[in-house]
Amino acid sequence: MTPASPLLEDWLASFSLEPFLHTHVTVVVTALPPHVLHDFRSDPSFSLCDYEPSHLPAHIPLRSPSARGPSRCVVLKRTLRRRPENFIRWVIAHELAHAHLRNAGRHAGEDPEHAADSLAADWGFPRP
Repeated sequence: MTPASPLLEDWLASFSLEPFLHTHVTVVVTALPPHVLHDFRSDPSFSLCDYEPSHLPAHIPLRSPSARGPSRCVVLKRTLRRRPENFIRWVIAHELAHAHLRNAGRHAGEDPEHAADSLAADWGFPRP
């Protein structure tokens, strides 16, 4: 794993994730191709948050929509803490892939779930 740069750490810290999720998100984000990371960091509507399902209703902070479309928000359940590391990181990569693809496939007719799984695997996080 390549350590996150101070600028990347500052960006990730802006999402106020639970510490255990922050650690896993840092690992996944550090592995993203530069153009994907740039896509997220340059989009003011992109956000990451977590919530505890046992404490509902949950407050899910959203950022303002950008000129490119609606807000893109990746929401992670804190219950991931009970799952194996490879599963946690796959879920994060899978959800980031959905955000990058704007919940679509990579080409017309491609199933968005298959596209997200495939992209997550390309980034080094195959489905366990």
